[in-house]
Amino acid sequence: MSFPVEQTRAFGKLILFGEHLVVYKAPALVGAVSAYTDCKLEYIDSPVGVQVIDDRPAVPQYKVKKKDEGDKAIELTLNHLGVDSKSRGMKLILAYLLSLSCI
Repeated sequence: MSFPVEQTRAFGKLILFGEHLVVYKAPALVGAVSAYTDCKLEYIDSPVGVQVIDDRPAVPQYKVKKKDEGDKAIELTLNHLGVDSKSRGMKLILAYLLSLSCI
């Protein structure tokens, strides 16, 4: 049995140039896009830890190559939010929608 806890949506951005230069106060060209990722966290009865279901599209083998980095990012985020994944089972569901409309 699962218990919904929280759901949120994060919109994307398009960085045409200057992504790393902004650290040095140089300009960048950035635009908003209507694509977004939905994230839902549910507590589950078992097993303890985080089960990630990532339904977002990706380049073949990208998710496999980046799994360790993704797991670490999720762990850091949950710790920052005070969510203890070591005492309870959790399911983290990531879904993606790409809208072709222009903003």
